[in-house]
Amino acid sequence: MSAVKRDWERLAGKQKEIVANGFSSGNALICGGPEGIFFENYEGTKSADSGDPVAKDTVFHLYSMTKIVTVVSALQLYEKGLLDLDAPVYRYIPGFKNLLVCENAKVRPAGCDVTVRMLFSMTSGLSYFLADESGEAEKLAGRWRSDLKNGRSWSTLKFANELANVPLSFEPGTKYLYGLSHDVLGAIIEVISGETLDVYFERHVTAPLGMKDTCFYQKLPERLKPRLAANTAFINGRYKNIPLPPRPVPIPLFEGTNDPGVFSGGSGLVGTARDYAFFLAEMLKPEKGIIKPETLSMMASPQLGEAQRACYNNPCGDPSISGPEHTFALGVRVQDREAETGSVGEWGWSGALGTWFFVSPKDGIYFVYMHQHSPAMHDAFIAGLRSEFYDILRKGR
Repeated sequence: MSAVKRDWERLAGKQKEIVANGFSSGNALICGGPEGIFFENYEGTKSADSGDPVAKDTVFHLYSMTKIVTVVSALQLYEKGLLDLDAPVYRYIPGFKNLLVCENAKVRPAGCDVTVRMLFSMTSGLSYFLADESGEAEKLAGRWRSDLKNGRSWSTLKFANELANVPLSFEPGTKYLYGLSHDVLGAIIEVISGETLDVYFERHVTAPLGMKDTCFYQKLPERLKPRLAANTAFINGRYKNIPLPPRPVPIPLFEGTNDPGVFSGGSGLVGTARDYAFFLAEMLKPEKGIIKPETLSMMASPQLGEAQRACYNNPCGDPSISGPEHTFALGVRVQDREAETGSVGEWGWSGALGTWFFVSPKDGIYFVYMHQHSPAMHDAFIAGLRSEFYDILRKGR
């Protein structure tokens, strides 16, 4: 990048503002391309209780930024002819046959099957159970807690089959709804590969890319525990640590399900910003790496019809994620319309505690930001940070 050092210092200034404004106690930002990193900066502390600074080796809960690793892994199997995107999910997970739908508190049989493509595009009807009109989700959680209490751990596949007992939120394929679709996709990876999701990720993604500090939280080695950033909140003018309940899927319904056997393809990874930068750099390589360029192009192709897109864009809590220029593809948001900031074709996602990234194939760059804060506060600063980055990038060319 030809932008001068003082221009990139504007980004560092934005990171300092995030800390000063109560949005995070500390953060990491890395920008680069296939040729390497051209901006890397860390601000603030990784905990409200200590002065330990956020650094290159700080480990963050990635939460929903796990999803893109799951998507890329599943597409590896697609490339090998082992995964059919338009096959019904029940071909791989038998419990997904004869599904039910619950709308307006009325349960009925689904009119069609959930397909693998619907899992990718979040149009399956699987939710995060923010509402549970049928009561079946609470029963699922109760069965899980009971089994764990009696020494019976679940597996990723068991969890997926149990999810199939909960009525869908709508007729499959008719709407977009963010939810547990990619957790089910993770189970399909296990079925096809014969490997647990943690082993598959390590063998086919993290180890090949040198992501030595990325793993599922329940597999966190002792060497990484002291480096894990705390989750914080800004209360009465100061940062406080907010402990995270140990559970494989971070939604309130699953309190008390600290199950080592369930690997969440939607939210389970922890890792460093540097490791994730290695992953994103791989997505920009023109030659074949862990996934083919043509597969990545397909992954970032819009999947939503107008009715589905309306569900995605409205309400828009964060314009950098679900603004009108964005839609959803095979597991990632994608910008498909010209806008004041960004490039058509830019794709990415975010995580519940404040992680956020994008890849712009047109510009040959990636951008990954991380902090740990409840709530994430993306809407308060990401648009400005992203705009500042693009302004520096354009001026430097």
